[in-house]
Amino acid sequence: MNRRPSLRSLLLRRLLPAMLLLIAASALTAYTVALRSALRAYDRGLLDTALALAGQLKMNEGRVALNLPKAANEILLTDKYDRIYFRVLTPEGGHIAGEQALPPPPGARGDDNRAFFDAQIDGRRIRVAALYIERDGTPLIVLAAETLVKRNNLVWEILLGMLVPEIVLACATLLLVWFGIRSGLRPFDDLRRQLADRSQSDLRPIAARDLPEEIQPMVDELNELLERLGESLDAQRHFVSDAAHQLRTPIAALQAQAELALRDAEGAPGDQAAQLRRILLAAQRLAHLVHQLLALARAEPRDDTTHGQVDLAEVVREAAGPCLAQAIAKNIDLGFELESAFVDGSPLLLGELIANLIDNAVRYTPDKGTVTVRCRSDGDGALLEVEDSGPGIRAEDRTRVFERFYRAPGNGSDGSGLGLAIVRRIAGQHAASVTIGESPGLGGALFSVRFARR
Repeated sequence: MNRRPSLRSLLLRRLLPAMLLLIAASALTAYTVALRSALRAYDRGLLDTALALAGQLKMNEGRVALNLPKAANEILLTDKYDRIYFRVLTPEGGHIAGEQALPPPPGARGDDNRAFFDAQIDGRRIRVAALYIERDGTPLIVLAAETLVKRNNLVWEILLGMLVPEIVLACATLLLVWFGIRSGLRPFDDLRRQLADRSQSDLRPIAARDLPEEIQPMVDELNELLERLGESLDAQRHFVSDAAHQLRTPIAALQAQAELALRDAEGAPGDQAAQLRRILLAAQRLAHLVHQLLALARAEPRDDTTHGQVDLAEVVREAAGPCLAQAIAKNIDLGFELESAFVDGSPLLLGELIANLIDNAVRYTPDKGTVTVRCRSDGDGALLEVEDSGPGIRAEDRTRVFERFYRAPGNGSDGSGLGLAIVRRIAGQHAASVTIGESPGLGGALFSVRFARR
């Protein structure tokens, strides 16, 4: 499955290319301007050389001559990096002095009587400055040229001189954009943490102070949703609780009438007594289902549930009472191995959890079987275990038995299928984990509830 892109990565992908492109364009512009200025300085140096040569041109017996002393020649044509060339010629191409291989200007002269162009000589690329002058009415062209070593070195110096700062600037921009986006998205992280730290029963409105204007509408909608959800859960909880309470009285009356009728029918001819026993058994099942529905309603997350330090051993002793009669009726050895183990929770809900585990074990254990309940401290938390000598629970059913109204096939029980759903719900409210295994000593199911320190 493809991973969804984060908002942070989306913003980075949209902002960074534009900013880096802007930095690159700025760097290219600065590089071009700096290079052009530097190359113009070299062109002015060539033009100065041409002007100096032009100053040495004299008319001698009607002919143009270049009177260039040896010292002046060394000064003009000496360079540490490049080779210098010069030539004097007429516009028609007539050679007067200098390097005859130096090509004439390729185009017409400009308005300022000077021109610059690139050419080649002896396979070398050169830069040429052309100066158009007249001597005694004779038009002349003075060319001064040099190879491109200094210019190429300057290109690399400017490029490297600008490249390093631009790379540093790009990295700094990347960091600034990253931290800017991270800082801008911090309200979303705060909102996420605020929601993640809540329990499933906490439907209070989300605090909207200090939130950016863009997030406020989303928070308002979430608060309205939480309010509607709270009202819906309250209505559902009240309906289940009210319905169960309304059913308890007529079911209890039905059960009592069935017991009285069964007592009067003992010894009566026909199958009247058997039919009354079936009616009484159905009434008992219905009463158990109503009790489970009430327990499930109480197990729903609520803000008004009282929590505090609870000794599991004391809760087990109190919760096991209603199960004793059923255990005695089936000749089940219901034993306890209890050590004080304190957890943070609701005594009422923890009692319901323990009662359902014991009821489940007694219900599914055959007659004359064994059920053992134990609790003890376990590291930083507490451990509650209920094991039995019943048929156990198949590995493939150990997850599904916690679903509402699910009963494993072939168990032969008349349970409602809500007991273990209640256990899981209450355990979740107490940050406890419930696991099912096989009892090493009794051979049946082993339920372990592990409470972490909170």
